[in-house]
Amino acid sequence: MQERLLLITGATGYIGSQVVAALLERFSDEFRCRVVARKTSDCSFLDDLPVEIVRADIEEPVALFDAFSGVDTVFHCAGLISYSRHFRNPLYDVNVIGTRNVVNACIANRVRRLVMTSSIAALGVAEDGSRVVESTSFKEMPHRNGYMEAKHLAELEGLRGIAEGLDVVMVNPGVVIGVDSANSASSSSSNDVLRMIYRGQLPFCPSGATGFVDVRDTADALLLAWQKGERGARYIAVGHNLLFRELFDALGRIPGNSMKRVYALPGVLGYAAGLAGEAFSFVLNRPSVISIDSIRLSAMQLSFNNSRSVQELGMRYRSLDETLRSAVR
Repeated sequence: MQERLLLITGATGYIGSQVVAALLERFSDEFRCRVVARKTSDCSFLDDLPVEIVRADIEEPVALFDAFSGVDTVFHCAGLISYSRHFRNPLYDVNVIGTRNVVNACIANRVRRLVMTSSIAALGVAEDGSRVVESTSFKEMPHRNGYMEAKHLAELEGLRGIAEGLDVVMVNPGVVIGVDSANSASSSSSNDVLRMIYRGQLPFCPSGATGFVDVRDTADALLLAWQKGERGARYIAVGHNLLFRELFDALGRIPGNSMKRVYALPGVLGYAAGLAGEAFSFVLNRPSVISIDSIRLSAMQLSFNNSRSVQELGMRYRSLDETLRSAVR
């Protein structure tokens, strides 16, 4: 019997590399893995792994059509994360048009299932401050947010694929943090920020709250959605809803930290930092962790209900302490 073929987009990224590692660890006897990577992507961590590498970009529909030939399941993990206003157009090109191309390539090649990595950003915000669930209607922030819009529109491309006969399931991770020491590609800007807080280099704490999830749990959720997820469903993958003050406190309990006094982030200072981040992004043409939109978002009280992922997929989330320790070690 011929082994079935799994394809992963974004395999050189933070989440995609973790999905590759999880698939190889658990399913290498049943499936072969093919990864799609841009010509400029560093694939060196894949050198000794039993994967087929296809050099293509999700913005290149013809190349994707060829790459998806013979594929059983696609894990779509490629995407751009940025809250900088300078990146509004690239966010649309990568997250929306790129997803459109992935959906079309799946349909053309009769791919059995598409597992989409979405985001809690695609869920929008609850106007009344209640906990967000999968069925919450998308509502943006009072000020238009390019990343939230792009992820929402990417999900609409997935729903369009369902209408055209494709089996699609979506996973909405929270802020992904943590490090898998066995995965040399396990790094992200979110972990860089955690380390800055731990080292006492970032003593200003936002007033809001949001949902966090371990990168290893994110990969688990995507694999479980592939195996158990309902066609057309989305699953929130959030291990912990935390005030940012609670996050700072948890980091402060980890031995070896250099944290001293933590201050509430003043509105004027936050806005100034957001402007500085926007200038950094514009001048260097790079996404910035700090921007006007990210500062505004960090002041909102957001929380997310993970019960569907627990009840239907059987998700079990790691402790916050385990995740934070992996990020700062």
